Amino acid sequence: MPTQVSSIDLPVSLSQIEQTIINTTPLVLLAETVLAVGGARTLLPLADAVGAITCETLHANTAAFEAEFVDLARPHRGIVTSAQNLRLILDGSKFVNSKEEGVTDVAAVGCIPQYHGPARDAILAAYKAVEAEINCAFDDSAAAKCAGVGIHPQVLKTALSTTTEALRVLLQGSVDRLQLLDTKVTNALNITFASDLVSATATALARELVPSLKFFDEKEAELRLRLAEKNARTQEAESKAAAAAAKEDEKIAAMSEAQHKKIMEKRRKKFEKQKEKEKAKKMWQRRAEDCIEESAFDLRASSLSLFLEDLFVRLGSGGTRRKPKIAKGSQDFLPHQMALREKIFNKIRMVFKRHAGVEIETPVFELKETLTGKYGEDSKLIYDLADQGGELLALRYDLTVPFARFMALHSPGNIKRYHIARVYRRDNPQMARGRFREFYQCDFDIAGTYAPMLPDAEVLSVGIEVLQQFPELGSVKVKLSHRLLLDAILSICGVPADKFRTTCSAIDKLDKEPWSEVRREMVEEKDILEEVADRIEPFVCKVGSPHDLHAQLVKEKMFGDNANARRAMDDLALLFNYLDAMGVLDFISFDLSLARGLDYYTGLIFEFVLTSAEHNVGSIAAGGRYDNLVGMFSATEQQIPCVGVSLGIERIFGILEAHAKKQSAHTTPPSQVLVASTSNNLMVPRLELCKQLWLSNISAEVMQTENPKFIKQLHYALERGTPYMVVIGEDELAKGVVKVKDMASKDEVTAPRSELVAELLRRGCPTTDILTI
Repeated sequence: MPTQVSSIDLPVSLSQIEQTIINTTPLVLLAETVLAVGGARTLLPLADAVGAITCETLHANTAAFEAEFVDLARPHRGIVTSAQNLRLILDGSKFVNSKEEGVTDVAAVGCIPQYHGPARDAILAAYKAVEAEINCAFDDSAAAKCAGVGIHPQVLKTALSTTTEALRVLLQGSVDRLQLLDTKVTNALNITFASDLVSATATALARELVPSLKFFDEKEAELRLRLAEKNARTQEAESKAAAAAAKEDEKIAAMSEAQHKKIMEKRRKKFEKQKEKEKAKKMWQRRAEDCIEESAFDLRASSLSLFLEDLFVRLGSGGTRRKPKIAKGSQDFLPHQMALREKIFNKIRMVFKRHAGVEIETPVFELKETLTGKYGEDSKLIYDLADQGGELLALRYDLTVPFARFMALHSPGNIKRYHIARVYRRDNPQMARGRFREFYQCDFDIAGTYAPMLPDAEVLSVGIEVLQQFPELGSVKVKLSHRLLLDAILSICGVPADKFRTTCSAIDKLDKEPWSEVRREMVEEKDILEEVADRIEPFVCKVGSPHDLHAQLVKEKMFGDNANARRAMDDLALLFNYLDAMGVLDFISFDLSLARGLDYYTGLIFEFVLTSAEHNVGSIAAGGRYDNLVGMFSATEQQIPCVGVSLGIERIFGILEAHAKKQSAHTTPPSQVLVASTSNNLMVPRLELCKQLWLSNISAEVMQTENPKFIKQLHYALERGTPYMVVIGEDELAKGVVKVKDMASKDEVTAPRSELVAELLRRGCPTTDILTI
């Protein structure tokens, strides 16, 4: 080990505190740490790039890099990033996942993210620690002085140790791949110093590129042969195109000057666009060549690392060679789709307000501690956010838990609340079935002290009334049960109390899987005894009409003297009477298999499903009673009884959109009136008329050109389906009148400007202060 340097000659420009810090810091340790951490960070994007190239050389199967496996099975930041980088580089590759015989070695190729991911996390953490420690050491603030002046050696030692182990992992991954490439490798894993490990890892990655470059040279030679053949065909096609262009030039020469000018302008724009594309392509090629030339195949060169990091960012955001992409499990909505969604939301709000609901809003993110421990096995689907100013945050999973936090924080008393907003789940999306990672929920909840089961009945009625607003959905069935009844069943059958919730999650799958599969999961995965699982079956397979099944269960005394079951049965008897009075009992199916996997339910639970075979979308709404959730957030642990229903708007929208396409349904035009002119220089009068209509809550617009021809304005109105045109010319301006044209009936009248609004309203023109239902 080099001799420790006690002091060095320092430039006079350094301050006294800077000189003191440098003279009191173990310089060899500082140098070794900075070189190792900085060098290791430079290798991170290079390792992913080289690993991807090796996958192509080996014709590897890269299915293990897909997000649906990595993001759900190993949601670690480093692993997810490395897998994403591999996917970005290999996207569109003809060499991976090909029919040619490839390598399927799981450890060396399929698990590249498992090598590079942890190393990435460790090296970046060490880099941040060293960077922060060096910057803090030179801070002259009072807080910094209290914390101690100087660079603490323990921070450097920890960062160096972490980086050393991470480099060994990167090196091991490269060595394993080199062995698959039939390249002899020397044992470099016993290197002591981290800076030497950086060099060894860079050397291994460079050697890994050698057989890959040879492979690509062979492929390039094959490509050149094909290109030569293609060029011959292209030259023949160009000759024919030139002859055709000559004939076209003859036709253009015979045209008028205006037509000739227009065609030549189109050609110029097309040529410039093609030139820009070629320029951008050459720029990236030149930059890549410059980086490789500058690095001289020294993979530790920062220029190559920065180039690759920039390339990953560009590819991840659409890149220079591919179309923009939207994040998996999310969606854009076009104007006609938003018009349909607005109608849906307005109808839902109308029902909520009919039941005296008031609207609230909560943040799209919550403290992570607010959300954790509330969703059972689904907690793994919560989207975590990076540390923000010392707070661990997460995107909201639903609207119920934020509402419980809202109740504990603000104590608004008895409330009927509704909330329509986006929620986020890190689920495996199934777009065709309406399952997304970002989607809207429409919640209606009743919180506070009310008569028993009366809020439960009203919430169910609200859900049914909402779905009745959309006859396109077909018939609806509400599967209903009680959480205490399910707990009683499990207790009677001998399920240990600590396995109630995991057993419930298995029972909840009975609507999708046969009993045999559910039983297998209970026994093999949930560790439930076979005889216990067999005792559960007679209970959970019972389904029937509310009054009939309730009477049967009471008559057969299936629950014995269980107190929970007795209370649940009393609640349900009262509920069925209320639902009958509200006229919605016929929609209810009493189903003991219903479990609902969320941990916070304490009483009534239910799911709304569409019974039409045409709509295979699963549950379209769900909810239940959660009396203990608010108390989790209250300092006094005060409990506030709550019950609510949550509607999945995306599934409703998908069905209604498909129905609208079949029916070729008329969409609402963007505006009701187009203000047009028949003369030039009338932009100001057109805008004045628009302002008059806007102040009267009538949707109106003008063409965004200064002197449009009237025929173009007419075509504009027809294309957009605008119902009315208000036309003004020089004569109308002088007389203080306008022409009102009904586009459907072709009727046209002249009216004074002061009576314009009255004339439009008389003809049935709607105003924007009336919601479109």
